[in-house]
Amino acid sequence: MATSVTTVFTLTGPQDRLRQIAEERAYRTCAADQMTWEDDTTLVMTLENGIGTPFLHHGDGLSDEYPDVSIRGMEYFDCFDDPSFAKWQGGQLVYEAELITVFSILFPTDPSRDWAGCSASFWHRSPPLSAAIAENCPDFDLMPLRQLAGPAPGWVQTSDGFATLFLRLPSTPDAQDGLGVIFYPGIGRSTLLTGIDRFGGVARFRRQAYGQIGSQCPELRAVLRECWKAEEKKRRKARQERRVLKRKASKEGKASLFHLFDTDPWVV
Repeated sequence: MATSVTTVFTLTGPQDRLRQIAEERAYRTCAADQMTWEDDTTLVMTLENGIGTPFLHHGDGLSDEYPDVSIRGMEYFDCFDDPSFAKWQGGQLVYEAELITVFSILFPTDPSRDWAGCSASFWHRSPPLSAAIAENCPDFDLMPLRQLAGPAPGWVQTSDGFATLFLRLPSTPDAQDGLGVIFYPGIGRSTLLTGIDRFGGVARFRRQAYGQIGSQCPELRAVLRECWKAEEKKRRKARQERRVLKRKASKEGKASLFHLFDTDPWVV
């Protein structure tokens, strides 16, 4: 099955120059009906199902040909997970950042808004990540979540029915000392995220045992204990299903494929 790839280039410059570029690039970069004007000085080119050359290579070509305009690029596969962002200015690459998702969950604080204040995403931190998010997703900021009531002072909490996130936000907007606990009470797993910044950049994440999380975050012990007890039946059922699948795979000589049935979360 083909992978759907979407690439978007946003060009900013004088209107006359952008109209010239639109004429030159029609059916070279993309079809004319895939070019839109955000405003008089911003032209957006959208390319579906890939562009025949790598994202950065194509952006370099646009930048070389039109060094007098500012170009921002974004590429993603199938959905908005793990997007790549890049910017070219004066014919030079300013930054390139691949936002590799560690974990993503919704904080349903305002259903009327699609992004700001609702979605909390955490990414592998890289030097250009903050610049890429600030410029391409200007409404994405974890700090407003501080206004929510949480399970313990300084912490906020949300759940998608499978995983529960406990988040201690950075101490200041410029700090990188946030802490996150992803708890999967139904399967008895938990992950600790450390060094979180306001843009969701994560310095490190690692699986931790339930007891280790409670030891490192004593203020969460009571609420973690409640979650653990509430999901005891689900954990028992999950263990039973896992044993059945393992026996079945062993009988069919497919023990090496058992990892396909493993209920490990996507964060390891």
